[in-house]
Amino acid sequence: MAYFAHGKLPIKTARMLRRLALFFVVFLTLTAARARECDVTVAEQATIASVAGGGSFTLTDGRRVRLAGIEAPRENWPLAEEARANLAKLLEGKTVDLGYADRGTDRHGDLLAYAFIGNAWLQAKLIQSGFARAYSRTDTRRCAAALLKHEDDARTAKRGIWADAFYRIRKPDDLTSDIGTFQLVEGKIVLVKTGRERTFLNFASDYRTDFTVTIAARDVKRLAKEGIDPATWNGKAVRVRGWLSLLNGPEIELTHAEQIEVLD
Repeated sequence: MAYFAHGKLPIKTARMLRRLALFFVVFLTLTAARARECDVTVAEQATIASVAGGGSFTLTDGRRVRLAGIEAPRENWPLAEEARANLAKLLEGKTVDLGYADRGTDRHGDLLAYAFIGNAWLQAKLIQSGFARAYSRTDTRRCAAALLKHEDDARTAKRGIWADAFYRIRKPDDLTSDIGTFQLVEGKIVLVKTGRERTFLNFASDYRTDFTVTIAARDVKRLAKEGIDPATWNGKAVRVRGWLSLLNGPEIELTHAEQIEVLD
């Protein structure tokens, strides 16, 4: 049997150790790459049983998972079946690594998770392909900035939903029929008004009928801790995202910075 000059390690063993070392270098490199885009600790590996929609699936143990950080087309929305089929194709016969959001479940008891197939981040792939929009809450915002960049690319290229007028970016005067839906709205803030309980971002002169973004006092404090002052948005063109409700006129409640993009 051949030995190295130091007379201790067999050549076959040395080759095996070199292969193992190379494997770990590649593994650590891929893990670091994934962490740079979405720094989530993987909690478990699970097997997919079925895909329920464009952003949710069921595991073989019966648990349901909803993908955090995205809003995929829902049932009865255009391209809902295409979005489900796209996710099913990505997950078919696969196991996934799951890392959980700050709030581990949603109000229905479904798991809120970030999912990875090997080194591929599933949320990013869905948004890149144009079958989901970036959507975050205060407890699912950690990877929102990266997803917003992927969304910009998909929207510019008009992939998937971005070629359908149903998912167009709305204007402040184009919201009457959209109450109760998730929307992206672009417009110019004409007045920022701060009260004791709320700050109001007004997009037109009549706050009683026009589109407004509202920020609760606790969320104004959260923004301040991050060095953000809503008053600096006065006169700025912005893109804001969220669920539309009715407060006098159409309203989106802003709770964290990733909901608003200054376009100027």
